[in-house]
Amino acid sequence: MFIKDFTYLVPTIDKGDHIEIEGITREGYATREYLSRVKAPVLTKRTAVLYAGGFNIHQSESRNVDTVNPRNKGSVNYQPTSMVIKESTAYSLHKWIGEMEHNELVVYANINGNTCASSMHSLYEAERLLKDDIVEEVIIIAEERTSFNTLRIFKEHRIPLICGDAFAMVTLTLEPTAYEITDTQWRYSYHRNPFQTTGKAYIEVDTNKEVDNIKPHGTGTPSNTEAEQDLIKDRNPIYYKKFTGHTQGVSALLEICMTIDDASIIGSTLCVASGLGGFYGSCILHKH
Repeated sequence: MFIKDFTYLVPTIDKGDHIEIEGITREGYATREYLSRVKAPVLTKRTAVLYAGGFNIHQSESRNVDTVNPRNKGSVNYQPTSMVIKESTAYSLHKWIGEMEHNELVVYANINGNTCASSMHSLYEAERLLKDDIVEEVIIIAEERTSFNTLRIFKEHRIPLICGDAFAMVTLTLEPTAYEITDTQWRYSYHRNPFQTTGKAYIEVDTNKEVDNIKPHGTGTPSNTEAEQDLIKDRNPIYYKKFTGHTQGVSALLEICMTIDDASIIGSTLCVASGLGGFYGSCILHKH
């Protein structure tokens, strides 16, 4: 499949424990904030819209938080709520589709919450939708705005990560363009520690095809760096999280877009992602 169009926003304002996109406030709802910055696409063909939800909190397990003295509080305050529907990923997807001209052409839509591997799974799903002729185009939308809970989860588990805001939207088609994505892979591998990544699981999503570069998940944490060693081998590794912070479910799609725009990267790149809970995925990006 080929990338027909793409747009993305990267964070640039360092807040210490996270990096923010300039102009994206913490007070307004994130989807509305991004809709004010990015124009929704005009649809012309049978289309699927996939919303990569990243780290989602199960509504059935939600709890109140002590916002005066919360455990491991970060630099972002817990925001007051209004209507609970505005906090749901279903509403965010619906909001984006509602802004698309000719949205009657959307015949398939889906949401995933595969944590930091979410947008990689969307690519995996997109390839199958296109090859099975379910749709003619697929639009993937991924958005992340660092929140109170984003920072809290890593602080509670003493994981030294800098988080980051991010947005990415990609339109995919079977019609050839200069940027092609092939060999999407998806696997699950259980470990008793839901944060743990393993070298064995990373090898399982290696396409074993000759590529010029590799873009690992690349969190920079000691355990993940060790797990990725055999995957990287003698390939040329590309790391972007040192500039953007960890952008959660957006990270795979965002970093693919950054690789496209990175003039120093030529040829083919194996792009790899993993996520909390045991999710692993990959694809190959070709710059023709």
